[in-house]
Amino acid sequence: MTCVCVYVDGGKGHYVPACTVKTEFERMGYDARLEEFFDFLDVRWLGRINKLFWRTMLRNSKIENKISSRNDSSNGMQMAINYGISHRSEKLLSYVEEVKPDLFFTTHPYAGTVISEMLDANNIEIPVYYFATDVFSAPIASITNKLRRFYISTEEGREKVIKMGMEPDKVVLSPFPLQQRVKEGQKLTKSEARKLLGLKEDVFTMQFNLGGEGLGSIEIIRELRDFKDRIQVVIIGGLDDEMKRRIDEIKKNLPDNISLFCPGFIENVNEYLAASDIIVGRSGINTLLEAFYARRPFLITELVYTVMSSADYVEKYHVGWNCNRNPEKQIEIIKNLTENPEILDEMDKNFDRIPIKFDATSLARMVINDANEYKRERH
Repeated sequence: MTCVCVYVDGGKGHYVPACTVKTEFERMGYDARLEEFFDFLDVRWLGRINKLFWRTMLRNSKIENKISSRNDSSNGMQMAINYGISHRSEKLLSYVEEVKPDLFFTTHPYAGTVISEMLDANNIEIPVYYFATDVFSAPIASITNKLRRFYISTEEGREKVIKMGMEPDKVVLSPFPLQQRVKEGQKLTKSEARKLLGLKEDVFTMQFNLGGEGLGSIEIIRELRDFKDRIQVVIIGGLDDEMKRRIDEIKKNLPDNISLFCPGFIENVNEYLAASDIIVGRSGINTLLEAFYARRPFLITELVYTVMSSADYVEKYHVGWNCNRNPEKQIEIIKNLTENPEILDEMDKNFDRIPIKFDATSLARMVINDANEYKRERH
């Protein structure tokens, strides 16, 4: 069986699940390919525009909220579908002829919706599976009943997409494909992880996550200048020259009781999770779910529109705080935690209530089993 995993180059949120599931397909003995959607259809110029637009929105979360909410209320995907069918069908047919895929597994609405609609328009019977990386909901652009199955990892998300128009029998509650480094990494205590990473073993540790693109706000770090307690801040994520300069400027004005570490983009995610008391930053879904799995409370400092529902989930299960663009409140919470560390011990039991399953192997197996069922239905 040949499995084609398709993502969009617009951040790690779509890439990591696609790459993780591809690896699982390969572990199961199948031929698996990883394709970037715009490369796949040979419209790289559109991909560059899309990436530039999205990065611009991430830098301006207030503007992003307004634009994304407007896009979500009027489905602009039909233009993309029409363009794909009219101008990219030859490319798709050529790929299908050469690779002979048995299924497409997609992690972005563009990929899931456009490919499934293009295949249907060209009478090609290959099942398309979409995994909703937003987990707690999905954009209107992802809704098309040309998909074979629509996988989502929360019951709240499943109910939302059904209300948005997905046929209920197509929407399947599924595990979240946590990246192997987090799921299979060595289990460490806080003390062990801090020692391994060269951090202070007895100091409250805040992991501040900028995301793979490194575009989050760092205002909360600036606000630490009047902080009296000892705390170490580990800044994770993409760090370009401008961000490094801004962090260096802030560091000069921080008191001696604040230690700042900037490892930037890392591979050993599991070790930094283990070393942290709390995770702080923009509510990127991969980062948030990794925090859930590691049983680390998440302090949300920023929300983009596509993951607004994540804040409701964090507060519903009492595993963090939604302080969207409110640095004063963020500092107040951190101060309370450093003065009353027993709060974290109390919160730990709340993670037992979260019903999300973390298992990339099971998700890959669900896809393969359904693809085999699809074949049987047609023979």
